[in-house]
Amino acid sequence: MARKVGALNERNIVDHAAFAAEYQVNVERFWSKVDRPSPQSCWEWSGALNKGYGQFHVGRSSSSVMLAHRIAYGLANGKLPEAVCHSCDNPRCCNPAHLFGGTRADNNLDMTRKGRHAKVKNAIRGEKHPQAKLTDTEVAAIREKYARGGATQRQLAARHGVCQRTIAKAVLGISFKNVARQWVMN
Repeated sequence: MARKVGALNERNIVDHAAFAAEYQVNVERFWSKVDRPSPQSCWEWSGALNKGYGQFHVGRSSSSVMLAHRIAYGLANGKLPEAVCHSCDNPRCCNPAHLFGGTRADNNLDMTRKGRHAKVKNAIRGEKHPQAKLTDTEVAAIREKYARGGATQRQLAARHGVCQRTIAKAVLGISFKNVARQWVMN
């Protein structure tokens, strides 16, 4: 027998109650701030917002707040994953059918795939960065010397007056991405 949308079985009722008790959510007050026109539409949060996302006070402390879509997911599923993502890309939506759980990496990947990530334009790279301690020419030489096996990262760091991690990032291309990588490591 197929389960109706919005119907709760006995296990979900227990999970719902446990979630509400654990986070001390006033369930009636929470849902009173959600406009639910139809099961398929976005359920817009009408309460307080934080950077476009709904927020709701939980617990006894006035400073304890949670994002509204996380509460909606927790009430529907009885537990919270590391991250709760919107399939509808509407930060005010609290419709559990539009929410899915995952990790922060899943959330970042979803955001990137949908083109919602911040794009860094005209980033200052390489030796032009105000905190750069190496020049682009030095980085090219460091990469070449390291690739040939002429020195360890620690030796290169000591020669150039930087820490080993700076050399590692330059060698791996994590920093100084503007400097062409014309070498291949074995």
